Amino acid sequence: MGKVLGIVNRKGGVGKTTTATTMSYLLSKEGCKVALIDFDGQRHTTKLCGVTAPEQLSVTIYDILKCIVMNEELPDKGSYMIRTETGVDLIPANNKLDNFDKLMCDTDFAEYKLKEFVDTIKEQYDYILIDGMPKMGTAMINVMICCDSLIIPVQSETLAVEGMAEFLRAFHRIKSHANARLEIEGILITMDNERTRVSKRVKAQLQQALGEKVCIFTNSIPRSIKVPEAVEYGMTICEYEPDNPAAKAYEKFVKELMENGDQNTKNTGKKHIA
Repeated sequence: MGKVLGIVNRKGGVGKTTTATTMSYLLSKEGCKVALIDFDGQRHTTKLCGVTAPEQLSVTIYDILKCIVMNEELPDKGSYMIRTETGVDLIPANNKLDNFDKLMCDTDFAEYKLKEFVDTIKEQYDYILIDGMPKMGTAMINVMICCDSLIIPVQSETLAVEGMAEFLRAFHRIKSHANARLEIEGILITMDNERTRVSKRVKAQLQQALGEKVCIFTNSIPRSIKVPEAVEYGMTICEYEPDNPAAKAYEKFVKELMENGDQNTKNTGKKHIA
């Protein structure tokens, strides 16, 4: 079965979508079968994967979940799965996902609906990545319940640690009561400028507050004006400018991620978070 990774943070603007799409591209490039689920109403992942008019899509992740809620047969895979130029299978989103909370209102076991869908495709992929909504609530709980592990992009800024305590409390509740296998893969520092005092202070704060509880990836992603420029062309930074420092950093990060996964497979007693 494929490993299900959630790329999550309760804050927006931390490089979550950039990380999800870049990881998908690099894992696919390594020969892995990858599915990418856009589970964010902003649908940036869908657009970054080349869908110029997501509102015109007839079937999206929202429609799939609506079928599950209504106990209807799931749509044919060919009606919603978009094969990108990089070989990644995209399950897209559009503005219908803004109605997710309303859809789940008064639904029994609402927190498990995303898992019900992911379980139907899990055996077909090596990795399933989910770009989650930047807020706590039913959507975030859905992601936590269906994932094997979480990656938390954190921008290198003064308030980076803010909200992490609440997030970790939610994580522990889900792990204790709904998904015992859930782990935090690690914190990925994004938009970093290692030469600034702010960057050094943020890293020290993260290490002091979370270092004994959560893995902080060795490789951080440097800030680069080329990253948003690549987005304008519907490309990841690794496709747009492969020699860019941010592209090289993402390559190192994905290798670190895969190596950690291999090591944890050998040492099943090792946990990512205590």
